[in-house]
Amino acid sequence: MSHEPEHGSTESSSNIGKWMIIGFWLLILAFATYFGQKWMEKRSRGQIPMNFTAPDGRRSIGLELDKWGQYLVKGEINGETVAFIVDTGATDVSITGEMAEKLGLEYGSEGLALTANGVVTVYETTIDELSIGQLTLKNVRGSINSSMDGEVGLLGMTFLRHFELIQRDGFLTIREPNQ
Repeated sequence: MSHEPEHGSTESSSNIGKWMIIGFWLLILAFATYFGQKWMEKRSRGQIPMNFTAPDGRRSIGLELDKWGQYLVKGEINGETVAFIVDTGATDVSITGEMAEKLGLEYGSEGLALTANGVVTVYETTIDELSIGQLTLKNVRGSINSSMDGEVGLLGMTFLRHFELIQRDGFLTIREPNQ
């Protein structure tokens, strides 16, 4: 006498197995999303610059190239922490509209700027104090670019032109010039 399992019991076990597999993959997807967001948040904050003083007494900072080929650095505008991509191709220090609102920056004259994404409307602003590590400038000309997204600005030449830049082997040194 053979005992055959009931057809309904096999189907029920099969459905439970399918739902367990689906649940497993949903759990993996949830963890990947959570940790991916945390990783992107960390990246958007930028690296803390390495402060050092050259033998001749000039203050300098050092930055390491990230895996996207950029120098992403944590700095400060008027005492508030911001993240910047070092961009020697940007004329001005450029920040997003969202950042400008958060920092309480004033919108000045409207103008047009040619960017990698085409021509955009920007607004002049003056940053009272901009610091990257131990390097600080006052009254830096900047632009507010509302077409930029996120919370990462561009550290352009209105800041960088006051310093010497040396790039070698994935490391950027920004230092005070010889006086």
